[in-house]
Amino acid sequence: MDVSFVCSGAEPFQMEVGFFDTVRDIKEKLQSRRGWPAAAMSLLHNGDELADDDDVHGGGGIVEGSVIHVSLFVDGPRQQVRGKRAGKRRGEEGGAPPAPLRVTVVSRCGAGRVEVAVAARAAVSALRAELELARGFPLPAGGGYFFIHRQTVMDEARSFEWHGVAAGDEVVVFDGSVTRGPAY
Repeated sequence: MDVSFVCSGAEPFQMEVGFFDTVRDIKEKLQSRRGWPAAAMSLLHNGDELADDDDVHGGGGIVEGSVIHVSLFVDGPRQQVRGKRAGKRRGEEGGAPPAPLRVTVVSRCGAGRVEVAVAARAAVSALRAELELARGFPLPAGGGYFFIHRQTVMDEARSFEWHGVAAGDEVVVFDGSVTRGPAY
């Protein structure tokens, strides 16, 4: 079955994946096709990281036309590996980090709206720290809130870049918490 692969800094592409392949098999195919080290890859489907021993169809729920996001890391999430076909990231000149993103944060916990600058590659948790230092921005007591970008709950351990946040976008703060049901 044909599956699409998306990796930051590289053109999206399609690759044939066997119905009974494991995630480890896919990583090895990507390593031979793109030159990305299999050990440095995380594969994500529908926002969930796929385990190496999962089979593609059963454990991963991957079907014809699925989109898999590829994250490449060496020594932690800040040093990304570039594939042999990957070019410069958008906004990068000569290896310099991209300029900060100016985003508007809107509070659904009260009447509040503020524009902040965030690093594209910073974890969303940095926004939490920034807002808690800002005076006058309405946040619920006890840190019981979460962020939404384009109708999707943001994982605070992931970067703004990973979530597709661009300059001028809105990030909405909602009162409450997000829980995940058990995986079956």
